Amino acid sequence: MPRSLEAPSQNQVRFVPAGWLVALAEVARVALRRGKFGKLGIAALLWSVAPRKLRLVLYGVVGAALVVVLGAFAAIALLFLQLT
Repeated sequence: MPRSLEAPSQNQVRFVPAGWLVALAEVARVALRRGKFGKLGIAALLWSVAPRKLRLVLYGVVGAALVVVLGAFAAIALLFLQLT
């Protein structure tokens, strides 16, 4: 079994960040700044508490979309070069 999945022994401390604590810190930061909590702030708050697997899936989706967009631009550029 990998060492990271083993139960910690009595003299080891295991840190697991709590999502609610991160969210509370973000809300406190916004309250102290007295600023707007806009769409970007909400997205950043949700992203900070999102599970790691979800973030990896979303990174993959964004990467695939980027490849598709770059491929479309390359195809348009090649078409433009052949027409001129």
